Amino acid sequence: MKKIVLFNKTIMSGGIEKCIENLVKNLHDKYEFEVYYFDDTIVDPNVVNLISKYAKVSKIEDDMDIKCDICVWCYLYFDYYKYKNIIKADKYYSWIHSMPRILPDCLLDNEDFVNDTDKFICVSEAVKNHLDIAKEGIVIHNFINDNIVELANENNPLKDVPNNVLKLCVVSRISSGKGFERLLLLVKELEAKKVPYILNVVGRGRKKEQEYKSYFTGYERVVFVGYKDNPYPYVKYSDYLVQLSDDESWCNSITEAKVLDVPVVVTNFESAYEQVEDGVNGILVDLNNNNYSKTIEEMLDFKNILKDNLKDFKYNLEIDKWEEIFE
Repeated sequence: MKKIVLFNKTIMSGGIEKCIENLVKNLHDKYEFEVYYFDDTIVDPNVVNLISKYAKVSKIEDDMDIKCDICVWCYLYFDYYKYKNIIKADKYYSWIHSMPRILPDCLLDNEDFVNDTDKFICVSEAVKNHLDIAKEGIVIHNFINDNIVELANENNPLKDVPNNVLKLCVVSRISSGKGFERLLLLVKELEAKKVPYILNVVGRGRKKEQEYKSYFTGYERVVFVGYKDNPYPYVKYSDYLVQLSDDESWCNSITEAKVLDVPVVVTNFESAYEQVEDGVNGILVDLNNNNYSKTIEEMLDFKNILKDNLKDFKYNLEIDKWEEIFE
């Protein structure tokens, strides 16, 4: 059985860790997985416990001597020479979760790192297109929970909301770049048009959380419900998932909403075009748009049509692509 080492900065409740969890969960019967991290200041023990069901999880120490068939670097800011000397692999892969053009001074600028890395695995075509190195990337889209439909059916948090109310949901880390300024413009326009609505924001942040929450003071129909282990009922029973980010390398929540037959309202960052067809399974909003009047009209007019169009959506977990590159 091949031994695969996954190396990340830390283990917290983020998209990278969710991808690591789903990778080891789906392939632990075929490969021996070990997950190492070097920053223990923000480790989430709940996430460690989830990953530990399928892989050994440890903080890496300077005196370790780790041998494996494949090492997957899941982070691009670390002391490369130090950790390559600790993790001795037959092959090294780099799993790129962020847009390279927004990663200054990372290891993609290190010629040795690029030359030593056998494969660069990109989470979208957009990421691959910005991989400005001498090697071509491989696209494998990010994972989502394979039991998402079952989880979404656990409860209905919107059961008491009347049918005439437009139900909106945001599932996002509360942080810079996630579009809360745009979300405020959308809310103000809903209020100006006197559209009955409820907007649930599922997620939490760190330094910026309270600042962004303060934007919505006085808007009683905007509810910050906090972090949820299972956010999917909020998505399933909404009319739209709203994602107005500055940019996303690949937005898991968009795919999750589509699996649950929920259309999306999303800014037209580059990778959004890989996930959303405007007027077919969602609504694309220009990043520089400051007037959400037309968007709201489309949301009201098209919600049933867009929902019907999603009934035939099928998601490919793409585990077969990982097996292919591991072999």
